[in-house]
Amino acid sequence: MVKIGIIGTGGMGRYHANILKKMNDVKIVSACDVNIDSLNSFKNEFGIEEIYTDFKELLKKSDVDAIICATPTHLHYEIVVKAAKSKKHIFCEKPIAINLRQAEKMIEECEKNNVIFQIGYVRRFDEEWLKFKELMDKKIIGRPVIWQQIWGGSGPSSDWFYDIKKGMGPFVDGAVHSYDFAIYTFGKVKKVKSSLLKFKKFTSPDTGVVSVEFEGGDILVLCWSWGLPKNVSSQYLHQALGPEGVLIFAGYQDEKEKYFVVRKEKGEEKIGPIPLNSLVIGFEKQMSHFIECIKDNKKPIVSGIDGYESLKVAFQVIKNWFTRSDLV
Repeated sequence: MVKIGIIGTGGMGRYHANILKKMNDVKIVSACDVNIDSLNSFKNEFGIEEIYTDFKELLKKSDVDAIICATPTHLHYEIVVKAAKSKKHIFCEKPIAINLRQAEKMIEECEKNNVIFQIGYVRRFDEEWLKFKELMDKKIIGRPVIWQQIWGGSGPSSDWFYDIKKGMGPFVDGAVHSYDFAIYTFGKVKKVKSSLLKFKKFTSPDTGVVSVEFEGGDILVLCWSWGLPKNVSSQYLHQALGPEGVLIFAGYQDEKEKYFVVRKEKGEEKIGPIPLNSLVIGFEKQMSHFIECIKDNKKPIVSGIDGYESLKVAFQVIKNWFTRSDLV
């Protein structure tokens, strides 16, 4: 039986808890949050007996094998370092930390104490994105490619997401998924460029364009916004352009499945099927992998190093919003 402590009982903490409660040989034994209303609600919903407002008290419990760190980003560092020193295995939501020094220390402490340290890059478990990597490896539209992601909306409701010292905005909190998967797919980063704006009153950029160029010539281009008015969203575009054609995410779908659409000179084809809820399934696979790593004492496929490398790209994207010392 793997016994879990949840630190952070908000949205992601509850999401992971709902997955864990369905798993065999896993039990959520304790929870922690500074928000007592959220904590009590979590306790009642999941039948947790041990609750804490101080995570250090939870880490003292000998019956906790591992923790889920689902707090705002600026709180990750202290929790992960102390959990590692307490010999607890760790699943930490992305981004790994708010600066690179913290990320390095977190990785170091987990290695020193021989604990599992997995970062919540769920796209590594998403069948749709994994199929994209497979198709890129097969050069289905040739290489290099330009991977385009265009979307805009009003973003999360909590202010901390937009605070440059806490959540750091969409080009860190959200886009690290894309940076990580692009590194996983295309390899080493060569150059990062960005043009960013701030529509909202907060301290991080919320709207802009990012270009990440890789040593092999592939390019990731993001045009994102979390700065639009409430209940306003843009059209969504997700595709890759290559020398032999275009690969379109969910270019065709019906009530049950979705497909990539590939357009080439000789015509169009569908590639799939992929479940419509591939991301939801990815969250389940992600947590199953974490538990499996604990049981088998093996390294996760998404490590602290992956968290560090994607964060490094994110900081190059928003470097004009930080002083140099803040970044490292």
